[in-house]
Amino acid sequence: MKLSIFHNTSILTLCSAAALTLTLATSCNDEWTDEQYEQYVGFKAPLDTEGSSVGVTTVYVPFTRVDSTGAPRYGAQGLSSYELPVIISGSTDNSRDLTVYVEHDTDTLGILNYERFSNRTDLYYNDMINYASFEPSFFIPKGQDVGLFHINFDFRGIDLAERYVLPLTVVEKPEYGYKRNPRKNYAKAMLRVLPYTDYSGIYQATNMKFYIMSGGVADNEPGAMTTVQTYVVDANTVFFYAGTFDESSQLRRNYKVYARFVPSTGNPNRGTVILSSNTPEMNFVQNKVATYTILEQNDEVQSYIKRKTVILNDVDYTFDDFSTAKGSVITYNVTGSMTMERKLNTQMPEEDQIMW
Repeated sequence: MKLSIFHNTSILTLCSAAALTLTLATSCNDEWTDEQYEQYVGFKAPLDTEGSSVGVTTVYVPFTRVDSTGAPRYGAQGLSSYELPVIISGSTDNSRDLTVYVEHDTDTLGILNYERFSNRTDLYYNDMINYASFEPSFFIPKGQDVGLFHINFDFRGIDLAERYVLPLTVVEKPEYGYKRNPRKNYAKAMLRVLPYTDYSGIYQATNMKFYIMSGGVADNEPGAMTTVQTYVVDANTVFFYAGTFDESSQLRRNYKVYARFVPSTGNPNRGTVILSSNTPEMNFVQNKVATYTILEQNDEVQSYIKRKTVILNDVDYTFDDFSTAKGSVITYNVTGSMTMERKLNTQMPEEDQIMW
């Protein structure tokens, strides 16, 4: 008799447990059909955490956007574009057609500059709005969680000795059915836009040496260099800073060296490089004509990876440092070769992976 009671009780307990489990499972499944979080609209523009652009988002954009034939898409060299991802957050798909509004942020850049650089105004970012244009509204259809906000750029005449940022913000428009992401680094995008060409980027310069000159003769052991960063001027010209001057120098604008790449007839991957300066006080002299070679090859292991290497040989120039030591001039001779390599994933858009 006790065994029977125990048996019946066990069956009742198991049935109750099974029913409860089924109820909970059904309840959980129902909950997953509901939005677990607020659906906010924000940019996908992660901030740089190292290097010279901490606190902004570095974006690499081709100096000239081209079509499938290689011709300028917008009709001229220096005209380009970028599509900034805009994300609708949440645990479910976007359930509505949305018109999202983006505008130029006129306030944040000044705050960023002071907080980041204090009184080093020479490092302040300049507003890039004069080189950019966009339509303030764009459409994200129902069922789509990511939209691409189209920005046009006109890089003609830009001087990258200045540091530029394009500040954008999502406009709060509850009447249009969306809320702006409350987190600042999603609601705002601080884009440090760097145009690039085949010739621009960071060159490894461990084979470069610099000498202090006296009476036309080197009077010391050579100093070593590590990298040289080049910036776009136009389709065939870049500039870099002479000697060991770089972007962090207060005097950098005085020491720009222009490098014009002149392709050989019938072979754009080889040619000469003409160096010059527009600062008379530098007394800049190119001592020999430099040459360049561009090598392209597929990776031996990962066939979808293409390696593009730019080699500058016979770099040899002399210049005067006329402003570091007040009242005195120091003459330098810089010689050697520089190399830049890019690893490109041919399965991805080039601008999504360009690194300097």
